[in-house]
Amino acid sequence: MVQNWAIETEKLRKDYPGVTAVRDVDLRIPCGVVHGFLGPNGAGKSTTLRMVCGLLRPTSGTVRLMGQDPHDEATSGPGPVGWLPEIPPLYPEMGVQEFLHFAGQLHGVPRGMLTAAIARVLEQTGLGHVRHRVIGNLSKGYRQRVGIAQALVHDPAVVVLDEPTAGLDPQSVVEIRALVRSLKGHKTVVFSSHILPEVEAVCDTISIIDQGVLRVSGDLAEVKASFRGAESLQVELAQPMPEADLAWLRSQPFISSAALEGRFLRVHPRDGAEVRGELMRALVGRNVDVWGLARKGAELEDVFIRLTHKGDS
Repeated sequence: MVQNWAIETEKLRKDYPGVTAVRDVDLRIPCGVVHGFLGPNGAGKSTTLRMVCGLLRPTSGTVRLMGQDPHDEATSGPGPVGWLPEIPPLYPEMGVQEFLHFAGQLHGVPRGMLTAAIARVLEQTGLGHVRHRVIGNLSKGYRQRVGIAQALVHDPAVVVLDEPTAGLDPQSVVEIRALVRSLKGHKTVVFSSHILPEVEAVCDTISIIDQGVLRVSGDLAEVKASFRGAESLQVELAQPMPEADLAWLRSQPFISSAALEGRFLRVHPRDGAEVRGELMRALVGRNVDVWGLARKGAELEDVFIRLTHKGDS
């Protein structure tokens, strides 16, 4: 059976004078998923997303959104993609409903459908009670909701959200995550974020790009499972380990890395080896009281660090 992809790119490339920002990216994202698009700063994330949305022409290669070329000027009517950049394109002096009416017109929503479209996104984003408020007087969390609403007003099949929770308070972050999850199944959402635990909590599939090259793409659980070498051991201690003992442990030949979070010690074995016995003997030899030890599967952070050269998020 032929797979119908929400987003499909082939040999997507973007060159600037003296530098290649995106290098021959082949990306396929299924319909109806929430997809995490990750990479270090300067990896080519925003450039790729802008090409996918039709905002930036590729040097070479192709993009398909629900089978359409977003760069095809002959395409009429509302486009298949909604776009929220990291800094939402809002007019602070406008009211919420007024702005959404303006955005709907820009997106090509037919006049007779605009009122219903605005009512729909006001309900989707929880903005009904502030529909007559001036955008500039809203909290940052509500302004972000307005940004998402304008990306949804033309009812696109694909929604691209670039850092939608950046700079928000914890309650707003929870609410935006819930909003993103509510779109699953109805739309394909591409979710770019620097907060890796957030991506794990929200996304079904992921891609990681580094230095313009797509390093991995696929089902989140399958990607993590394929990195058995990224498995770690979590040790519960009676009390936090002294810094001198932690430094000594990191120097051991069977240890790739070790980090302490309160009473929990997280250890990555070198080359994915079986080191539980050696680790326990080492800790007992340093008079460290151990309450428990568990094997932990690869976390997204582990995969990210292994696949990127910078390892920063």
